[in-house]
Amino acid sequence: MSRDYGELTIRELVELGGQAITPERVEANEAYKQKQKLLNADKRQFTKVNERECSLIVNTLTLTQAGTLLSMFAYMELGESGLLYHNGKELSIKDFSKLTNKSERALQRSISELVNLGYVTAHKSGRSTYYSINTQIANRGKSQGEGFFSRLFVTQLREVIKGATLQELGLFLHLLPHFNTRAYVISKNPHELELNKIELLNREKIAELTGLSLPTVKRLIPSMMRKGLLTGVKTWRTAIILHPRLVSRQLKKVTLEDVTDIIENELNKKKEW
Repeated sequence: MSRDYGELTIRELVELGGQAITPERVEANEAYKQKQKLLNADKRQFTKVNERECSLIVNTLTLTQAGTLLSMFAYMELGESGLLYHNGKELSIKDFSKLTNKSERALQRSISELVNLGYVTAHKSGRSTYYSINTQIANRGKSQGEGFFSRLFVTQLREVIKGATLQELGLFLHLLPHFNTRAYVISKNPHELELNKIELLNREKIAELTGLSLPTVKRLIPSMMRKGLLTGVKTWRTAIILHPRLVSRQLKKVTLEDVTDIIENELNKKKEW
């Protein structure tokens, strides 16, 4: 005899092997499905950077070393190998120098230092040496992973790398853990989603946070804006933004309204800029 399951209590339903789902859980499940659908529709290739690892290692790097590492992120083999790879072959430093428009000597020095620090591994093959990045720091792929990470869109990043200096690229890597998920502004609380709680960082705070000199930060930021690494929104103060075509933590597009709301919130009005 069949039962009318619509008349069962929650306890009876669970005892029969069923599952009771709250309206909040239904809504969360639908939101997750929609997010996965949008992720699968996004065909842009990216390198996934572990934010915790990135925030730790940048403090051990010079700007030139950090800029070299960021450039290497743009040429990692798809998958988990971490190898420098492009157009079906592993890259030597000479190959990498041509692709990035950077001095072979400068890259050789920086990559050797990154090897000594344990962030990069050298692999000998005959007379050639190839390199791979520690995949705890970054790996190349299309799929979403667990934990906090930033996506660097490699096609767009490669174009910017050609015209930027290693120091400019190094400051970009320093700023990567500090861009806000909601609006991509450089902020004290990068994972805060409520606009009225996002606290902006000015140049002085960026210098303090990164351990760089204020003149260096003030020199690099305008040139990074001209070269497409950063952008900004200026009212009575400027919000510094990692360029949205290079990075992502979410699928919602950054809007001018969101950024101006952040600039005008009470936390930022109280600051001297």
